[in-house]
Amino acid sequence: MTDATATDLSPPPGLAVVVPAFQEAATIAALVARLRATLPGLVPLVVDDGSTDGTGAIAAAAGAEVISAPGNEGKGAALRRGMRAALVRGAAFVVTLDGDGQHRPEDLPRLAALARQDRIVIGSRRHAQGQPAARRRANRVADFWISWAAGHPVADSQSGFRIYPAAALAELDRYEGRARRFSFESEILIDAARHGITTVAADIPALYAGTLQRASHFRPVADIAGIVMMVAGKLFARGMDPAGLYRCLAGRPRQEEGPKP
Repeated sequence: MTDATATDLSPPPGLAVVVPAFQEAATIAALVARLRATLPGLVPLVVDDGSTDGTGAIAAAAGAEVISAPGNEGKGAALRRGMRAALVRGAAFVVTLDGDGQHRPEDLPRLAALARQDRIVIGSRRHAQGQPAARRRANRVADFWISWAAGHPVADSQSGFRIYPAAALAELDRYEGRARRFSFESEILIDAARHGITTVAADIPALYAGTLQRASHFRPVADIAGIVMMVAGKLFARGMDPAGLYRCLAGRPRQEEGPKP
């Protein structure tokens, strides 16, 4: 079944965009400008996560609404801060993408055409060339564990380019005090799946060499270890969920069948 066609690329109503940003002075202005050009009338919400390089002021000058954290709280905390602000403003869907330039705003309408209240859309680099080998291996490890705990195959569970339905963000307070860095984006996929909200993947390119202007904040060993420990705790609580393991091994990630990037 085709989820999107070349003529069905209109974003759903009630779309908001949240960009967590820490030390992104080199890329944030261009990202905001491209978002506004891609979806005219939309004002991105940039969460300045304690930057000291002027990220917030640059984003505001480019036309974003800036939400400032009191200090560097981590990506997970920044995402939740922006998601809450978007929901207060009446968002039915919340787009997230990173502030470092590794995601193309121009891909957003294609992903948005797949958005529904019963699924999370993930921009997947699974079939793309250019992702560093260590990062790719770490992501595949995370994909296996998260798919097992979610009970269905998840493609590119570490991609920050996503569209969440408001229903998946109804219990953000439960993550406070722990999921500060990258584990939040993994844990929410598992929790959403257990409430009937699964994922669909849409291919996006992997933009690294010649695009990124700083070293990644993601630590392949430490952050993946933290994610695996979180997932293991959830699996132990459910008796290791053998049915979930079977479903994730027997199935394939739900993939967009419409136009490719």
